[in-house]
Amino acid sequence: MKDLSRVEKFRQKIESSGKIPYLISDMGDVLYLSGFTGSIGYIFITDGENIFITDGRYEEQCKIELNSCWRVEIVSSYKDYFEKLSKLFQKVYVTDKLPLNLYLDLSKNTDVVVDDFSEIMQMRMIKDDLEIKMIKHAYQIAADAMMKSLSGFVLGKTEREWAAILEYNMKLSGADKESFDTIVASGYRGAMPHGRASDKTINIFEPVIIDYGAKAHYVSDVTRMVYMGDDKKVLDHLKIISDTVDYCIDLIMPGEICSEIYQKSKRYLEKYKLDEYFNHGLGHSIGIDVHEKPSLSRYDDTIITEGMVFTVEPGIYFPGKYGIRMEETVLVKKNGCEIISSVLKDRLLKL
Repeated sequence: MKDLSRVEKFRQKIESSGKIPYLISDMGDVLYLSGFTGSIGYIFITDGENIFITDGRYEEQCKIELNSCWRVEIVSSYKDYFEKLSKLFQKVYVTDKLPLNLYLDLSKNTDVVVDDFSEIMQMRMIKDDLEIKMIKHAYQIAADAMMKSLSGFVLGKTEREWAAILEYNMKLSGADKESFDTIVASGYRGAMPHGRASDKTINIFEPVIIDYGAKAHYVSDVTRMVYMGDDKKVLDHLKIISDTVDYCIDLIMPGEICSEIYQKSKRYLEKYKLDEYFNHGLGHSIGIDVHEKPSLSRYDDTIITEGMVFTVEPGIYFPGKYGIRMEETVLVKKNGCEIISSVLKDRLLKL
C-alpha cells in the first residue's frame, strides 16, 4: 500500500476512535502534520477536509509549503473565525496544548473535548527517517558551532560572553535559532541545573556546564563540561557522570520502561553516595521541540520503542560549590542505541 502522509495517518487514527472534528493549535504539531514553518496556523480536521487556517501574512508561504491535501482558509480575525466555526459543530476535539482563550471562545457554542493522550503525541514519539535525518543535521550544526567557539572561550570572560560566541557560531553554522536559552554555568552557578548565562566571570579552577542546542526545524540538545583544574574530587565526579551516561545508554532498548531506566540511574549513583545530588529526570525525547514525550523520569512508564530519540543527561549538583552534567542523545534501534550526539566526541572539553 502506498505510504500515507502524516496528516492522513492522523486522520485514520482519529476517525477510528471517533474523534472528529479535531482542532490542532500547537505549532510543533502543525509543523509535524503539514510542513508549515510559519509562526501561526491552525489545523482543523473534519469528516471530509483537512483545513489549514492562518492569516494574510502567510498566504504566499502556504502556497509553497502546503500540498494539495489542504484547503487553506485565510482569515482576518481568528476570534471571529473560530466563533463561527464553533457554531457548526456540536463537539470539537482538541489537544491539551490548546490556549485557554481559544478554549473559552470555542466553549461558548460547542462542547470542547480535551484529548489528554492524543494520537498526534503518540505519532511524534516515533521518528521517521526524515525526522532522524533532520535531528542529525541539528546535531552537526551544534558540533560545528562548538568547534568554532572553543578558541573564543577565554578564561576571564563572562558566562554571557561564552554563550554569545556559541550562539553566533550556531547561526553561522546553519541554525535558525537556539533550541533554548543557552546555559553557561560556572563554579557555584553550576549547582543550578538551568542556570542561564550571567555576567559572572569564568576562572580556571571552576567546572563549567555548557548546555546548548541548535534548531533547524528540528532541534539538538547538548551538554558538555569545561574544566582546566586538577581538583581530584571534581575529576572523580566528572568521570562518574561520564560513566553514568555510558551505563544508562547501554540500558536503553526496545521493551524497557522509561521509569525503570531512571531508577537504575539513581541506583548507579547511589554506589558513589551521589544519588541525593541528582535532582532531575534522566532525559527526555526531542524532535521538533526540545522537550517531547516520553521522558526518562520516575513518573513515565512508557515502554521504549524502536525509533524513539532520548537525551541522557545525569547530573550532580553541590550548592555553593559546582555542578557536573554531561549529555548524549540516542536513537533507539532494534538491539540498542545509536549515539546521535557523538558528532561532538569529547564530553570534557579542553581549551
